[in-house]
Amino acid sequence: MSGAKARALISSLRWHHVGFAFVWAVAFGGLSASADVDGSPIGEAALRLFEACQQVCVIAAVASAALAERRVSAFPPRLAYAAGVLLAAGALVFSVAFRPGGAPSFAAAALAGVLVGGATGFFYAAWQQFFASEGASRTAICIPLSAVLSALVSAVLGMLPDGVRIACVVGVLPVASAATLRLSLSEIVPADPPARMSRALAAAAARVLWKPVFCTCAVGFAWQLVAGLFSVSADASSAAGLGGLALASAAVLLIELFSERGFEALRVYQVLFPLVTGVLMLPPLLGVQFAPLLVGMLLLGFEVLNLLLIVTCAVYSSERGAPAAQTYVLCVGPTLAAMFAGDAVGKGLGPIVAYDFSLGVNVLFLCVYALSMVLLFMSFCRHGRRSDAAPVHEGTRIDVAVVGGSAPLAEPASLPEPGASGTRAESDRSVALDARCDALGLAEPFSPREREVVALVLRGNNVPAIARKLYISENTARDHMKSIYRKAGVHSRQELVDLLD
Repeated sequence: MSGAKARALISSLRWHHVGFAFVWAVAFGGLSASADVDGSPIGEAALRLFEACQQVCVIAAVASAALAERRVSAFPPRLAYAAGVLLAAGALVFSVAFRPGGAPSFAAAALAGVLVGGATGFFYAAWQQFFASEGASRTAICIPLSAVLSALVSAVLGMLPDGVRIACVVGVLPVASAATLRLSLSEIVPADPPARMSRALAAAAARVLWKPVFCTCAVGFAWQLVAGLFSVSADASSAAGLGGLALASAAVLLIELFSERGFEALRVYQVLFPLVTGVLMLPPLLGVQFAPLLVGMLLLGFEVLNLLLIVTCAVYSSERGAPAAQTYVLCVGPTLAAMFAGDAVGKGLGPIVAYDFSLGVNVLFLCVYALSMVLLFMSFCRHGRRSDAAPVHEGTRIDVAVVGGSAPLAEPASLPEPGASGTRAESDRSVALDARCDALGLAEPFSPREREVVALVLRGNNVPAIARKLYISENTARDHMKSIYRKAGVHSRQELVDLLD
């Protein structure tokens, strides 16, 4: 991406487009910074209960949002207020349960985890709908920029007095989260007809997206395992956690802004592997004082891959017309489950390792071995795919783990083709747009820019939305539409949709 385009992208963003940062700041750093357990066993047990309830309810809320999306293609903006109220209520109950000088309440900790987890899970799914509606370029900027802002907000929260920080976490940030989500959801133009997740589309998404999911799950599990093993804070309330989040967010943002090709999950993993495994050796060799550094490094690797995964999901939904929340749960659901499993195992082993350091060393070496097996498995799969004897036509096969580049996504070769029979006889919507346009046999083919306009029209966008997403004036967008109608021999958007579908 050129510097001029990067500046144009950033200048086109509105302040509420990065409101995801406020949700992250509450769930990832604000609440943990407000907890005051003073090392008491009861307080630590109540905090573990809160975290467990929160993680389970995030997974449940994301899955529920995906099911709800089967009935409504876009979440009503007013639901943002309900989610904000739940988030504020959960933060208030948490602040009461872990107030300074008070005895932590297990019932209040569990209730806070349910409220915060349910609210953040809905926020995650709803924001994914907005990101998917914005197109690949804007999505690749909005998500890492939101992460950078969340790191800044978390750092500011850590420097505030306790009373002010609690007021921000309970009142200011939930209100900002709800307001920004409502404004963003109101900008979504629902697709017509609404996107539906068929079995064939879900299977295609799983085949294409499994590599970034697998890599992210592996690092996320190791991160939570090591954090629980050595009782080190795994969020942005600690210096290591905040540093890892900030570095990962900045790295992803810079690469998305200035890289022409974008990311590939395996390549990122290959770069992160020697860094992470090198730091994994520090506690066994030099002592447990390096455990916070190790957690920070694992968090860095996880956040890079996680941000990549979120961007990839949104880009995939945008380019393929797949339901955003349902695609999100296919990818992020396993990641959340892997983190929950790593946290449970790490905290379960923590008391044992406190008395047997050799067991902790063995667990760390097991992490190194597991991460290396992931790298070997991924490399083997890529080699096997390249050596496949079946011919593949140029431009029909991609790795959707590559995001942020300038090339548009193409359909995988495994998706159905027009006229195919049996299990390959699926809807023409699954066929690549280029193939559909070429199949029209127009005397004057669409230009590359006109094909971008056609793709947005097929996803239900009107002229103002097309102008905003392509960074052009509405008059220019109308001129493109007139040219498209003339070349295709149609007179309305519906006739164009009927012609291509």
